[in-house]
Amino acid sequence: MANITLHIPSEIKEILSKHPEIKRDKIVTDTLWGYAKKLRLMDKITAKSELSNQSVEKLDKVIKADLWKRWNEIKNNSQFA
Repeated sequence: MANITLHIPSEIKEILSKHPEIKRDKIVTDTLWGYAKKLRLMDKITAKSELSNQSVEKLDKVIKADLWKRWNEIKNNSQFA
C-alpha cells in the first residue's frame, strides 16, 4: 500500500485530534475508493466514445447558452420581475 501526505485545514485537524477513535486512514481510503470506482465507471462508459474534447466544449457552450436564454425568459415573464 502506498503512503500519501495530506494537507488539511487546521480547523479540521483540531476537530479530528479531539477524536482519537477515528480511523483517519480508513476514512481517506474509503473516500478515495468511492471516487476511484466512479472514475472506473466513467472510463468504462466512455471507452468507446468518439466524442472529442472540442465537441464537448462546443456542446457545453450550446447547453449553457440555452439555459441562460430560458432563465432570462422565466425571469422576464415572472410576476416577481
